[in-house]
This record gives sequence, structure tokens and C-alpha cells, in this order.
Amino acid sequence: MPMKPSTYLYAKHLGTGLAVLAIMLCTACGTKIIRGEAPLVRMTELSHQDSSITLQLSMRNVNGIPLDVQSIDFSLSVDDEELFTYQGPAETNIVANGTETWSVEVEESQSSRDLLNTLENGEVKSLPYSLKGSVDSRDDGSLRFKHEGHLYPLPGRPGHFR
Repeated sequence: MPMKPSTYLYAKHLGTGLAVLAIMLCTACGTKIIRGEAPLVRMTELSHQDSSITLQLSMRNVNGIPLDVQSIDFSLSVDDEELFTYQGPAETNIVANGTETWSVEVEESQSSRDLLNTLENGEVKSLPYSLKGSVDSRDDGSLRFKHEGHLYPLPGRPGHFR
């Protein structure tokens, strides 16, 4: 038995209305742009040579918008002993969901040299470290970060650690 024209139109409009409602609900639950989150800051390499320490950091922007980093303030502790602190300009712009490498060179203290030498000479296999600090962003102000891990000597590269 064929459908009446009025029933057919009703079913057609009901189906269209349900499809529009489903699209609106999917849009409302869609992805949101992340803003104001601190970057993931990780140590990629540490080296010591000629009474100085060079630290390379990887800064990953988890935000959906660029992160304009003006300065950085952090401390690196190894085996619960502060290796060094740094406070100064960083001036780097990290694209949305991108990563930048940033490095800093500081003067090495005698205690820092002794600690890294124990690792380099094989007296210990690894040393726990903690990297804590903040970056100052032009748009979001101060964003705090923290990362903990272990420092290992790089094979074939004396004085270099990861």
C-alpha cells in the first residue's frame, strides 16, 4: 500500500530535522582549541666541557595557537643537588602544536663538575634529575613546567648526557 502524500512529507521533514540536529550536536562536541597551557619542556642533551655546562631544551607547544615565549626561568637539579639555575630571555615563537629547541650555556661549579664526572667515569649508571621552572609568554603570562627523569652518559661522546 503506497504512503499518503502528507505522511511522506512528514517523514521527509522529520528525517531532515533529525539530520540537522545530529550535525549541530556533533559540532557542539567537536574539538576545542587549547589555549594558555604551559609548554612541555624536556632536556634533550646536557654537556660539560671547559668549565661550562651546555643544556639543550625541547619546548613543545601543546596549544592550538602560537606561543610567544619572552623569557625562561628554571633550575636543574641532579641527584637532589642543584646543578644550576637560569633566568633570562628566550625570545622564541613556537607554532601551534610545534616544537622548538633552545639551548643555554652556564658556568660550571666545582660541585657540578664532580657530580657529572661520577656519571661520566661510570661510578654510577644514571642520576635522577628534576627540571622545574616557568616561561613568560606575551599573551598568557607565566606558565609553569616540571619534568623529572634520569641522566645517562651518551656512548662514544665523553662529557655528553641525556
